[in-house]
Amino acid sequence: MFNPNQRARMLKKKLMRDNRYLLAKIGGAGQDPGERKVLTDYFRYKDYTDGSEWLKASEKEKWSDKFLGLGKDGFKKTEFQNPTYSAAYNLRRNLAEFSKVFTMQVAGCNYSCNYCFVPRKLNSADERYGRFFSAKEIVEEFLRIKKDSKEPMNVIRISGGECMIIPEIIIGVYNEIMKRSEDSYLWIDTNLSAIEIMEKEKNELEKVLSQKNVGVVGCFKGTTKEDFSLITGAEEKFYKNQFEATKFLIDLGTDFYAYIPAYIYEEKMAEEKLESFLFKLQKISRNLPLKLEVLKAEDFPAAKINFELAKKEGRTIPKTHQGYIFDLWHNKLLPKYYSEEELKKFCCEIRL
Repeated sequence: MFNPNQRARMLKKKLMRDNRYLLAKIGGAGQDPGERKVLTDYFRYKDYTDGSEWLKASEKEKWSDKFLGLGKDGFKKTEFQNPTYSAAYNLRRNLAEFSKVFTMQVAGCNYSCNYCFVPRKLNSADERYGRFFSAKEIVEEFLRIKKDSKEPMNVIRISGGECMIIPEIIIGVYNEIMKRSEDSYLWIDTNLSAIEIMEKEKNELEKVLSQKNVGVVGCFKGTTKEDFSLITGAEEKFYKNQFEATKFLIDLGTDFYAYIPAYIYEEKMAEEKLESFLFKLQKISRNLPLKLEVLKAEDFPAAKINFELAKKEGRTIPKTHQGYIFDLWHNKLLPKYYSEEELKKFCCEIRL
């Protein structure tokens, strides 16, 4: 097991050069079957709510409990509420304006998650698998593709890898957005690991993250320190970083959301682990569990390779069925601690 803080410091040196940032070359990487949504080698798009039923629904229906909770298959009806709902709610605009999201990936991560859909080489900060872009160049690509898009494209998503290793990219891209496309929305993915780096950029991050056209989602890796270590490959003692980073972001005034993969080891302990995790979130903010989505991990081409690599390291995928975790969280634990009225709200409507 490794030290993710040390990894982050090493990666930061490789991911930045002369105010330019190393983005992963995702074209041909095998992240998505057929790579249907790659725009260029370095940018792709995601339809966050691309189900035919959702697309046909009226705006009023889209904001109803018709799209909340679990479907007949036991998984979320609307797999990702965010950033589509977050942007529309905060900017008081229609959901359709934000369902198509322009995405890039920072080419480095200080975790080696066993379920990750990104090939490890793309997360290694190796220039052979990426290219340096300035914030201006990134926004120019966004504006060019936005202009040619048949559907509205008003969200820039900075993902990874782990973008908080180089928070300068967030600050730079946001400043460029405000110069050239201030009606757009910035969505940031983080694995909540780089608390040391984030703290050094506190003042500049606060200027960006407290804005209404910015949202951040943090992905927790496991409900216990033992599961965290098996999932990420990092030492158990760094499990606490996730909670420290979450509190840090919320204290900055960030519109914060959370994910956790539906992977829990030891099925007979699943409910106990989930409930204990829920309590940890409530210590940060009573409503934080209402802003957390359980994610269904998929066996995309690169993920299958990562499964096998992790298995050789003694970090196998848990056998607990993912649908069982969804059921525990949504149908048993959340109703135990929150009212029906609270459970019928979308994540973006919940205040921390």
